[in-house]
Amino acid sequence: NIGGAWLDPSAADIKAVKTVGHNNLAVCVFGTKRRITVEAVKPLTSARGYKADRAPHDNKRAILARIQNFRHDSLIMKIICGFQYELYTTDEQRSALSRNAGCRRFVFNKALELQNERRKNGLSLLRYKELCLELVKWKKEEKTVFLKEAMSQPLQQALKDLDRAIADSFRPKSDPARKEWPKFKSKDIGDGFRIPQFKPEHIDDVNGRVKLPKIGWMRYRKSRPLAFKCADGSMKSGTVRQIHIKKDCGHWFVVFTTEFDIEMPDPKELDVGIDLGVVHAVATSDGQFFDLNTDKIKELEKEIARYQRKLALNRSSRLKLAKEGRAEAFDKTKPSRKRRRLLEKLQKLHRRVRNIRRDFQMKTAHTLAQAYGCVYVEDLKTRNMTKSAKGTLDNPGKNVKQKSGLNRAILRTGFFGMRQAIEWQQYKAGGYVVAVPAAYTSCECPSCTCTDKRNRPRQAQFRCIGCGYENNADIVGAINVRRKGRTGPSAHDKKRIAREVSAGAVVPFARNSGANSENQPLGVA
Repeated sequence: NIGGAWLDPSAADIKAVKTVGHNNLAVCVFGTKRRITVEAVKPLTSARGYKADRAPHDNKRAILARIQNFRHDSLIMKIICGFQYELYTTDEQRSALSRNAGCRRFVFNKALELQNERRKNGLSLLRYKELCLELVKWKKEEKTVFLKEAMSQPLQQALKDLDRAIADSFRPKSDPARKEWPKFKSKDIGDGFRIPQFKPEHIDDVNGRVKLPKIGWMRYRKSRPLAFKCADGSMKSGTVRQIHIKKDCGHWFVVFTTEFDIEMPDPKELDVGIDLGVVHAVATSDGQFFDLNTDKIKELEKEIARYQRKLALNRSSRLKLAKEGRAEAFDKTKPSRKRRRLLEKLQKLHRRVRNIRRDFQMKTAHTLAQAYGCVYVEDLKTRNMTKSAKGTLDNPGKNVKQKSGLNRAILRTGFFGMRQAIEWQQYKAGGYVVAVPAAYTSCECPSCTCTDKRNRPRQAQFRCIGCGYENNADIVGAINVRRKGRTGPSAHDKKRIAREVSAGAVVPFARNSGANSENQPLGVA
């Protein structure tokens, strides 16, 4: 129902009707640049729950839809992204931030301990509102009166995080959003807090300042403007929805979660398939290679291994001295000054590795987004690919050392992080990402479709035993990924069908304006 009028599939403005699942239809209307979101794709007999008059005809395939973000000039999409800046802090401010982060961690652990006791005794678990009442009592108790010194919002958000984590643990096993029962928070691991409610004048972007409750104004290093760079190069300001304070390797950062209303750019006309690998991190079907600087990462990994050995030696020495009565018992919650310094050095090395990998992923994804409107990727299961091969005592594994080296190489490259970066850059540029099954993409000939493991005699060489076709093995894999993406929808995620091949021209699908890619409707423009 659009503007009070029912749509008829036989009308000229309906371009395509696609089948999704069993007895479900999805339709996209193309005309005066109207934004359509499918509300219900079922026969009219099951549309009684909607506040609409019955259709003036008996066509059971009429579609019930509504207009979203109606605009005559352009299509609008919402983008939510975070802007991170390093804070310039004094000793007093660092103490205040650490105190607030510690109080948030204390509230989370205390509430989790309460929930564990109730779960053990067979009592019903407390929900968020009931936990908030317990928080009020904790602030009045003599032992936990220090909670009054902390901000109230981070403590409430900690209880909300716990409530959400417990709810996710009760999801069905088939749900990918299911998680394990929450665990206690540790010190110096993910320290931080967030403030969802604040006044707009508390953010002074011109002078690079932010005002936090009970702390006051704090300056941050304004490394980039708090604005979104559109596809045409213009900068657009947005609305800050949340302030997040976090600690990383001894430095404090502020993250502004900002929402933007951006005009949807036109996607590029070209499409490409990519193959993720170990030797070449990314290989495209057009013959390009994007290589990660693994030499630098390997040097840092050697440093990490050296400090980890020192850390293990520190523990064993402390246990030996404690056994002889020359030192106190080892307690990892109260590390010595030497152990604390070793942990700080390890954190900094891990951060360098993480930054090198992330920088490569974002730059590679940006390059692909500027050149291609659709990217076909393999639907890889990294967790399954990096499982250990050591086996058991009764059934020991084979080639354990070789498999361990392959697992490290896969994790060093970061397949899933690369895919996430490509999806994000394509979304900002108006493009699409389609995941296709990865089976037989490395041993199938793109010329004669001969599939045999003998087609790949070496890691980088592909030679078809049927037709004699030769090429780089990674490029062949990318070509097969592109062919699979063009010829058929992804069997893993039909809701993210993004393109359609019609008369040799690839036409992009229309997209929803929401930020959640899982709610994208199907349609063609």
